[in-house]
Amino acid sequence: MSQEAVVYAINLIIGAILAGVMSQYWRLESGGVSLRWWVVAAWTLTAADLLFTLRAMFPEVVPRPLSTLTVTAGHVVLVLAAQTWVGRKPMTRAAIAVVALHGVALLGYIAMPSLSGWRAVTNGIGWGALSIGAAVTLWSGAPQLRRMMFLPAMVLASQGVFHAVRSLLATRAVVQPGEGLSEFVQLLGDLEVSLFMVALFVGVLVAFLRQGNAELRAALDNVQRLSTMLPLCAWCHKVRDDSGYWTRIEEYLAEHKVNVTHALCESCAAQHFEDSVPRGGY
Repeated sequence: MSQEAVVYAINLIIGAILAGVMSQYWRLESGGVSLRWWVVAAWTLTAADLLFTLRAMFPEVVPRPLSTLTVTAGHVVLVLAAQTWVGRKPMTRAAIAVVALHGVALLGYIAMPSLSGWRAVTNGIGWGALSIGAAVTLWSGAPQLRRMMFLPAMVLASQGVFHAVRSLLATRAVVQPGEGLSEFVQLLGDLEVSLFMVALFVGVLVAFLRQGNAELRAALDNVQRLSTMLPLCAWCHKVRDDSGYWTRIEEYLAEHKVNVTHALCESCAAQHFEDSVPRGGY
């Protein structure tokens, strides 16, 4: 197995682990819509790693544009995930159009091999623009959502900057060939994949865990507030118990281990036993 295939295989293992963990968390959360797009993105990028691995091992079997186009699809789904997180309707038609447009560009490079050196430039510009778009979308959400997704947004923004630099290096490699920049650009891309997926999807999981923790804390506070309220009839002063039945307040307190003893206040004593009750009540 070549060194390139080994790198792709490592990326594949890392991606599969992250996608599996996210899928399990999504299942435990009863399939929340906001996390679904992130899970789809994780598996799409993992599928891209699989195609790159197979392409390195069997170059005659896996077409080169297919693996590249799968990466584009993964970045597009990341934008859809960001839109869902901030409460926007996912722009699925525009996403399909972006993938289709990139596919046409890749087919053009196959038809015109003399321009194939610009493939890396096109890929870097497209992936960088999608990453920046996802980051900007996350930053446009409500302040609380923006705080929760701060780390994933920074990772996506860094990814966009990385692809911008990569596109510049790829452009120079085309304009001034023979300086070894093509291999260096490819190495940067291979190393970046694992770092990007780990930083992004771990950050996403942390954000959703924080959100779930905040929702659980709010629910517990609500239960605590409700538990301090005692439904008391305004007329007969009976209490509604946990089963929905109305009982005398003495019986309710006794069931909850509160000892009750009867006494007579001054007002009732004066009203009912004005002549026989001493001052101070009983």
